[in-house]
Amino acid sequence: MSYTRGIGWAKFRVATVTVSALAILSVLLLLLSGGTLFQPRVTVYLYVPDATGLDTGADVRVDGIDVGTTASIGLSSSAVPDRAVRLVLSIRRGLLSTIASDSTAELTADNLVGDQFVDITSGIASTHIPAGGEIRYKGGPSLMKSLDLAQFEEQLRIVDATLRDMEAGRGPVGKFVQGDKMYADVVRRMAVLQNDLRAAAKTTGAVGSLLYTDRLYRQIDDPLLRLDSTLARLQSSPWLRDTGQYQQFVDAARSLRKSVADARAGQLFQSDDLYADFARRLAALARTVDDFNAGPQFTSSQFYDNLTGMSREMGAWAHDLRENPRKYLGMKIF
Repeated sequence: MSYTRGIGWAKFRVATVTVSALAILSVLLLLLSGGTLFQPRVTVYLYVPDATGLDTGADVRVDGIDVGTTASIGLSSSAVPDRAVRLVLSIRRGLLSTIASDSTAELTADNLVGDQFVDITSGIASTHIPAGGEIRYKGGPSLMKSLDLAQFEEQLRIVDATLRDMEAGRGPVGKFVQGDKMYADVVRRMAVLQNDLRAAAKTTGAVGSLLYTDRLYRQIDDPLLRLDSTLARLQSSPWLRDTGQYQQFVDAARSLRKSVADARAGQLFQSDDLYADFARRLAALARTVDDFNAGPQFTSSQFYDNLTGMSREMGAWAHDLRENPRKYLGMKIF
């Protein structure tokens, strides 16, 4: 059963990949064709005297816009010289309405060496060519007929004068071809450039010292060596290798945290007894100050007058003592 299921699953995968590949291929073909691959087409005929340079699949353009391709090219078996060759044009149906019934066609090319294509010049009629209809051929002038001989002769004269100047060594091109002035100038400039390079490459110069000495290398290498040495010293430092300092810092942090926790758990933060006692002491001090302020010393002037009289008596006694000291020499205290 498992073997049969595996074969079925493999067939399913192959079928899925095939369908996906076909879908992708269809989308690519549609995109490459400009979205016109599945558009319906109609047939239109064109009779020409000669189809030299025109191949099957050549473009069909209306006023420069692609509208189809040349499906087939063959002889028409007509006795009329201008209808010797019959061209079957495959035109997209949606663009058939752009070809008026009085339109004309001719065989032309983008340049003298380009491939031929059918160039349709639209007319002014209100109706368009029906499917299976015929487009009128308009013979184009030959190259020799369309060429302006006077203009061509003038161009030949200009080319001949240019060649004569080159042979005589006149003008910049003639001097370059016939003379060696430009060559000598180039050689001189190259010699000057070579001398400048040699002077710059000398070891005594700035550029030469950078090219042939290790001065610049040392300027870059020395700071790197010092940086490497500094990093090596830092790596060998006991601060990075020994964890004792770090452990001490951790222990101090833990001790500080424990002290803060103990302080928060103490009576100062857990109850308001200390705050109440402090408030009572402040209230008692405030009452003492108030009682002192309410005493006779501050409420009446008698105490102040007593002090004033005492100070005056003391002053008079001191003055009398200074004036008559003998008066107090025989005075006995006891």
